[in-house]
Amino acid sequence: MITYAYVGCRTSKWRGARGKGITVFRIADSGEWEQIQCIPSIQDNPSWLTLDAKRNRLYVLHGDGDRVAVFNRDPETGRLSLRNDQTTGPRHTNPDLEAARRNNPVSSALTPDMATLLIANHEGGNVAALPVNDDGLDKPAHFSCIEGHPATDDTLPTLSRPHEVVFLPGSDLFAVPVQGRKAGNGIDMIRLYRWAGTRAFLSDEVRLTPGSWPRHVDFHPNGKWLYGISELSNTVTVFDVDKDGGSLTVKQTIGTLPEGYNSRSDASEVEVHPDGRFLYAANRGHDTIAVFHINPHDGSLNLAGWVPCGGKTPRFTTLSPDGAQFYSANEDSDTIQVFDVDAATGMLAKTDVVIPSASPTCICFA
Repeated sequence: MITYAYVGCRTSKWRGARGKGITVFRIADSGEWEQIQCIPSIQDNPSWLTLDAKRNRLYVLHGDGDRVAVFNRDPETGRLSLRNDQTTGPRHTNPDLEAARRNNPVSSALTPDMATLLIANHEGGNVAALPVNDDGLDKPAHFSCIEGHPATDDTLPTLSRPHEVVFLPGSDLFAVPVQGRKAGNGIDMIRLYRWAGTRAFLSDEVRLTPGSWPRHVDFHPNGKWLYGISELSNTVTVFDVDKDGGSLTVKQTIGTLPEGYNSRSDASEVEVHPDGRFLYAANRGHDTIAVFHINPHDGSLNLAGWVPCGGKTPRFTTLSPDGAQFYSANEDSDTIQVFDVDAATGMLAKTDVVIPSASPTCICFA
């Protein structure tokens, strides 16, 4: 069976990027990647991709922008063609925000019924709900707005910045890591929402250390635990998940860097292995993947070691669906490094497969 990989990237001069558009690769049985298409998108930075397997579509967010593009995907050839595009919502009214970043959509996920695309608008301070239609996407029908601490000036609108949307598999619950950046007087926290058909309702909120900047999350396959990575504190926080009550409880916080490491490094990505025994955390600056073993009884983490990412600035990582391979999108070395996963220990072994890819930021497979 032929497998295709779709790679998003940054393209803007403002980001110092080198990407040209969404790149499509055919992956051979040998594991070699062959580029078959590079398609420009409608705005700079087609940096986050969400696959719609039901409709053979790809939804593409434009980081620093304010649009989401909808591409048709040919299942026989893997190639993409633009179907339509849609706004992700209006710009937030806080005057301290950087004008160059607009709404800055950074992550999206389809609801369990595949009827709505949820988008985390980082600079917009909200999660937007866009109904899916035959032509692509409708305009946002609802916004879950995320405010910050009350401002000294009561007239100044506040916001906190969502950075990802991740559903608990088989559930209507989804988690949103939220960053409390200075502009907007934001709050660092993890929010848990429940999707109710046409809109989201806040179910729980756990505040984390100010200045930690929660970035990404991943649920354990058993649904009992949630793992969140914070980029400035370089930590992974483990939460117990109460699915029925829709709540989170902090269990553990553990660092992603070696003790005594004092150079700049920002954690980026967290991945739980499909078999639930291992967790991977990416470090931009230290340029490593931290490997953890997951305690099967309580979900807590034990550090197993660090593996060099094979490049510079591992902004995005992912695992193959079967968990046999691990991929590191190294943004500042313009490469995707492929690793084999040791099924017994979870450790990563660097392979000879290195894919040239300018400023890569996201990978998805079909």
